[in-house]
Amino acid sequence: MVIESLGVIETSSVSASLKALDGIQKEKRVNIIGKQVLGEGIVTLFITGDLGALKRALAFGAESIVSSNEFRSSHVIPLPHKNLLSIIELKRK
Repeated sequence: MVIESLGVIETSSVSASLKALDGIQKEKRVNIIGKQVLGEGIVTLFITGDLGALKRALAFGAESIVSSNEFRSSHVIPLPHKNLLSIIELKRK
């Protein structure tokens, strides 16, 4: 069983999240599994994939929006617990 890592990237607006997604899609070996729109326009994107590809994808996404000052944060969980996605109400595709 292959355990995929989980990546999270947070932006300050919906348009910034779309720009980040454009950067993330440069890395073909990751899957975008969900998003959550929080208050005040903050958008959190959840991505899965192998650890190296996920780190590159988050770097591409952050790089594409850092100049507009709408990048908030990103984080990688290398070995997420099997129940984590259900806790944050996401399903693996």
